[in-house]
Amino acid sequence: MNRIIFSKLILILYSIIFSFTIKSYGQKQDYSKNEVIKVLDEIRSSIEVVHPNPYHSTSKQNIDSIQKSLVQNLPDQLSEIELYKVLLPIVNSFNDGHIQLPCPFGKYLNKGLNNGKGLFPFTLYQNNDDVFIKISVFDEIVKPGYQLVSIDNKSIGSIIDDYSRYKHSDNLVIRKSKVVDDFTALDFFANRGKDSYLIGYKRSKNDSVQFCTINSAKIKDIIKFNRSYKPNNTEYFSNSIIKLPNLIYLQLHPSKNVALLTLPSFDISKDQELVYKEKIDSVFSILNARKIDTLLIDIRNNEGGRDYPSLCILDYIATNDYSMGKAYLKRSLHQKKLYEEILKEELSDSSYLKSPEYNNYFLTNDGSIVELDSSAIKVKNRVKYNGKVFVLIGSKTFSAALTFASTCKCYNFATLIGEETFGRTSTYTSLVPIQLSIPNITLMVAHRMVKNACSQGFNYGLTPDIEIKRTHDDYLNGKDSVIEYFLNVN
Repeated sequence: MNRIIFSKLILILYSIIFSFTIKSYGQKQDYSKNEVIKVLDEIRSSIEVVHPNPYHSTSKQNIDSIQKSLVQNLPDQLSEIELYKVLLPIVNSFNDGHIQLPCPFGKYLNKGLNNGKGLFPFTLYQNNDDVFIKISVFDEIVKPGYQLVSIDNKSIGSIIDDYSRYKHSDNLVIRKSKVVDDFTALDFFANRGKDSYLIGYKRSKNDSVQFCTINSAKIKDIIKFNRSYKPNNTEYFSNSIIKLPNLIYLQLHPSKNVALLTLPSFDISKDQELVYKEKIDSVFSILNARKIDTLLIDIRNNEGGRDYPSLCILDYIATNDYSMGKAYLKRSLHQKKLYEEILKEELSDSSYLKSPEYNNYFLTNDGSIVELDSSAIKVKNRVKYNGKVFVLIGSKTFSAALTFASTCKCYNFATLIGEETFGRTSTYTSLVPIQLSIPNITLMVAHRMVKNACSQGFNYGLTPDIEIKRTHDDYLNGKDSVIEYFLNVN
């Protein structure tokens, strides 16, 4: 794969999403029925043109049915939030984690709070098929750890089903899990704020369902809560001795010869590459100098970004040459336009037409799918880390983070521990931005098919070598079952 092209592609997409979020504040507030129908058609045609296999997780007939139903129920005029309530279901029904329509959920939530609206006063977590209260803004009857059964006499399961229309991912199960994670924002998006909620709850699994009315959380309630809230999390390691905010945290265990390297994201900019590499170099310098014999790399909440962070880390733990998998690209006018912008910036206007990339990316027919370079990456001649390496994975390990974990498992660079990923071992990725006819709304569509190293296929997540699932008691008591398991057996 041409990593210059891919890295630059990611950076351009970040800037597009950011500018979309800012510009949407000035967007006009009303849209006609004909404007919306036109955009729905643009979405369908764009996905079919750009995506290598648009109906891999659904059927054309299903999308036809959803679109027909949406059009039949359109009013003559739609507000901005009503527009998104029409567009998101059609986009997300493709069940593809890399087909998405960025929506400013936060804008609506913040605007509502500033206008005196109230929010759902709990955050939630899911354990198996049940949903529980994670945090409560009010220290009232319904407390953290209680099972949430219903809201306003509607089962929580049916509400999650309804809100899943507004979340994108590779299948409906994953979309529902994302609803649980983002329930407060989605509830406000769906209902525009409520004064109160009738909560059906159970104190324990065998308890009968009880009901109480809870006020919504206004901005003054949230400020008061934030001042007093103390997370109930068990601390296993010392404070970070190396830190790059939101990207790298290295901690040492106070009594065991174990280090924890937490990597929350691979979402780095081009400008951050040098400092990122310097931090990773420092991490492994300390590990070797202190003769740390066990390294835990935690990517359980890492939803991806770029491959550059993976390459920096693999420099130290890869014991032989490796490939990060295979990639295939679909040609389209949208793809070629984006790649032309990247190559002009990388190679200058005068030279990009003569580059090998020009032939690779521009001189094949639109609609054709071609395999990209996936030759082995050579191991660099440097001081390696010789301790045992464990990579912690979970349901939120996705995209570039999953590629890193797949490479580690495939080539025996590390042992994977935790839970199966929601991200698939083969997937569609690398987003192409498509500007729709309604200003400031940009559709993002995958144009590459990626088969990660030792992929099990499009229907399978990456499974750990050692499976450890977080229990309800772990959530309730702030315990990390993976860390505890590891420390107890070492």
